[in-house]
Amino acid sequence: MGEREREREDSLTSPVDFSRTNTQANKQANKQENKQMNNHDRQLHIVFLHLDLGIGGAEQLIINLALASSSLSSCSSSFFKTKSSSNNSTRSNNSNSTDNDQRNTQETKTGPSSLLLNAKVSIFTTHCDQNHCFDAVQKKSDPPGILASCVHVVGSFLPVHFFGKGTAFCSTLRMFYLSIVAKRMYPHADVIVLDGLPSPIPYLVSQKTSQCVIYYCHFPDKLLTRDTVNGELFILGNNNGDGISSSTSRLGLVTFVKNVGQWILLRLKNHYRKILDRMEEWAISYADLVCVNSEFTRKQVLHVFPSLEEDFNEKDKMKVLHPAIDLNKFVLPDFDAKQEILSKGGQYGFFMPIVSLNRFERKKNIEVLLHAYASIQKDKLEHDNGISCNNTTRTYSRSGKNKHQSTGTQHNHPPSRLPPLIIAGGYDVRNKENVEYLKELQCLANNLGIQDQTVFKPSVSDEERAMLLKSALCVVYTPHREHFGIVPLEAMYAGSAVVAMKSGGPEETVKDGITGILVDMTPKDTCEKLANAIRSLLEDPKIAIDMGKCGHEHVKKHFGLDPFRQEWSRLVLQEAVPRGKERLRNAHDSTRTTTTSTVIWWCLCLLVVFCACWIRWYTTS
Repeated sequence: MGEREREREDSLTSPVDFSRTNTQANKQANKQENKQMNNHDRQLHIVFLHLDLGIGGAEQLIINLALASSSLSSCSSSFFKTKSSSNNSTRSNNSNSTDNDQRNTQETKTGPSSLLLNAKVSIFTTHCDQNHCFDAVQKKSDPPGILASCVHVVGSFLPVHFFGKGTAFCSTLRMFYLSIVAKRMYPHADVIVLDGLPSPIPYLVSQKTSQCVIYYCHFPDKLLTRDTVNGELFILGNNNGDGISSSTSRLGLVTFVKNVGQWILLRLKNHYRKILDRMEEWAISYADLVCVNSEFTRKQVLHVFPSLEEDFNEKDKMKVLHPAIDLNKFVLPDFDAKQEILSKGGQYGFFMPIVSLNRFERKKNIEVLLHAYASIQKDKLEHDNGISCNNTTRTYSRSGKNKHQSTGTQHNHPPSRLPPLIIAGGYDVRNKENVEYLKELQCLANNLGIQDQTVFKPSVSDEERAMLLKSALCVVYTPHREHFGIVPLEAMYAGSAVVAMKSGGPEETVKDGITGILVDMTPKDTCEKLANAIRSLLEDPKIAIDMGKCGHEHVKKHFGLDPFRQEWSRLVLQEAVPRGKERLRNAHDSTRTTTTSTVIWWCLCLLVVFCACWIRWYTTS
């Protein structure tokens, strides 16, 4: 019996030993996965770097990324629901309540915790005006914003420009200062996310404690020069309001050539710009992961920085992460109220305004809308005076297909009473361009004779912004070659039709003829095309309401925070963090490159410290 038992033990021991051998062989393969699970269980620390935390699309994106990352965001849904419920009008209808129930059911199924990284979040910025920022970062509100305790304002003494010049250089210094302070305060942060300028990335990755660095590119700074609109030649102060020059040569070069001194300054400026552009291209290459806001931006980055194309395509380092909007933050559309306004206000409803929401910057091309509105006003006056004219009007069918129909002897004129034009958006008194451009628009409205119908609202609150989007007949978005454009999404979710330029990001978000109207921007007749698009909605406002309904469903399905959070979590955990760890493991293979970049960027850091000390001494003396 003893021999049989030993044979039986030997026969049983063999497969057990084999399985143990397999387990040991698989330990190395599962090591990385276990580490990722442990890292996911451990609370991550994500640091965001942003120059000016004001009101704008870039700032909204940073806040959404922080909310999608933060463990504090588990209470954000209830916070925004409270804010939204206080803004809802008393005339809530059955469709709105059904929509709200569906949204709450979807949140219950997914659950906030399953979509969030539950990370510790820190936001570093050089300026955050409490009178000009989003509610999530406001400290004076009651209750304070969800992210208010996470915001660190440092380097506010650094100049934004030198006597109106050198803005890009000053922004580079400010970004370096933010990076130095952030690394000193949190040297062991797991993820560093920055946008705007990528200049500090080589310094950040040269630090052995930097796990991964993510750069979110809204648009290449190389294309954001003063004499271009996102890389395309732009003539400021064009009298016809078309905005885009039909000439491919720079106006004013003859003047520069005539004056030798100005020619030298121009050459120096070109070299200065080339250095910054080359620095931008070189710095982006050091990022572990680059996110862009649209396919349009992705193509522009690879086009202007050809050295990145091969490496980024091979390693798949550039990902498209569309910005999103917090659906809980906005009031739901009230289409029954719009129908009631139509029945009381006549053919198109005087109380549904035409709204424009943009920062007061020249590249937003708001003067095109003023010219278009003046053209409609002129047509109204001619109609009131009995003057008729034959024209071609662009109309849209209820099915969503657009078409052009010739009116011949038929007179399709706008109604005799135009809705008001509301120009609202971000405005910063410290920003020279904001101040100048607002005055230019006000003067233009006076010259066009539409000052009584035009209302300017700088720095609107979140509540007022939401109500404008909800009550608008249409929201006109005039920027040309816009990187993405968050305003069309907000307008569509609020139930308003969108009229936008047919270029850049709106081509990816607005369905022409279904959720809004896309207008071709040409040198000669942009204003007239925009006027025709608005006029078609004025003549039949029910089309605008139908577009608003389609737009609301479109945004709810594709651009809500839930898919945004899921994609951001995937990019951080499955893309950025593994790439950062791989970079740290391979650091010894690129000692020379790392040492060179470290020396260069430490020299620049010393320059930043020197400039900061000099500025502080100069301002206090």
